[in-house]
Order: sequence, then structure tokens, then C-alpha cells
Amino acid sequence: MIKVVIADNHVIFRQGLLKLLQAAQDITVAGEAGNGPETLELIAKEKPDLAILDISMPGLDGFEIHEKMKSNGLETKVIFLTVHNDTLTAKKAIQANTSGYVLKDNAFEDLLYAIRAVASGGKFISPSISDKILNFSEKESKNHILTGRESEILRLIASGLTNKQIANKLFISIKTVDTHRTNIMQKLDVHTTADLVRYAIKTGLLEK
Repeated sequence: MIKVVIADNHVIFRQGLLKLLQAAQDITVAGEAGNGPETLELIAKEKPDLAILDISMPGLDGFEIHEKMKSNGLETKVIFLTVHNDTLTAKKAIQANTSGYVLKDNAFEDLLYAIRAVASGGKFISPSISDKILNFSEKESKNHILTGRESEILRLIASGLTNKQIANKLFISIKTVDTHRTNIMQKLDVHTTADLVRYAIKTGLLEK
């Protein structure tokens, strides 16, 4: 049997999840909690195989609970069950070495699969968020391909400056700016100034 605890500050959601998990023949729910301190106390007391945690909870959030678990030597593995479908939060969870990241709008079967995969020593990330992380990583890697000068010129292009204005600002020739512009487009595989602006916004070179 896979021993789990669940933590979520939304009572109706937590109770619904409890009933669904209790119906699984290979899973036993050792307890539930609605805030961070209660969750940490429950995990320390029950020492479950898995803790299914919401990220946003009062008292301590999911990341803080996980950090305190590690500090206290608790070996319970953590699966985040969350509404946070952004890449930054998901990457933070991966970097924190959590074992699973499941979105609440996924099917319940995804959570069951995650629980069984993690209990067997694996990891699980909801496919929709893993695709986002992959795309985000590809964009980051393209940023690393650009030289410092190219990144600077890309930012100025995205800010609306003409080649002549960029040349005057950086004390280089217009031809040099044009060469950099061509190289940037080739490296990023884009074809218009609008594409450059969108790319600069998405990767943080230019704020919206």
C-alpha cells in the first residue's frame, strides 16, 4: 500500500480528493491538513510515503513545507497538486527536487499515475506543463547563443530604435548594426521586426 497525506486549504476540494483516493485499492490516506504548520506536523507524525501538497496554503506554502521537511530529515516524497501552470513555478519545483508536479485541471488519473510513478522511484510532471518548460528552455538556450552585443542590439531594436539610432547610440556603423540584425534573425530563426519584439518580450529582454 502507498501511504499518503493530502494538504489543501480548500475544504471541498480536499474532501473530494480524499474520497477519490480512498477508492484506489493500492493507496491509503493517513491524514489531511488545511494549512502549512498542520501539514508539517502531520507528515512528521505519520511519515507517509508521499505528501500531496497544494503550493498556496496559509502558514507555510508548499515550497516552505518541502524545505522544512528536508531540514528535519523527513524522507516523504512530495507531489505538488496545484493550479499554478506557469513555467517559473514548475521549474522552481523541479529545482527543489520535488517528485511530482500535477495540475488541478488535469484528470484524476494523472494524479494516480503520478502517485504510483513516484512511489516506484520515478517522477511525474503534467504533460501540459512539461511542454511549456521545454519550450521555455529552448528560448533560454537561444538567448545563450546570442552574444552580449547581439542581445543589446536586439533589446534596442525591440525598443523601437532604427538602425541609424542604434549605430549612434553604440558608436558603431549602420552597416555593423545591419550585420548584427541579420545574424540575430538567423540565430533565432525569425524573419520580421515584429518577431524580434515578441521574442524580446517573451524572454525578458524587453518588458511589456
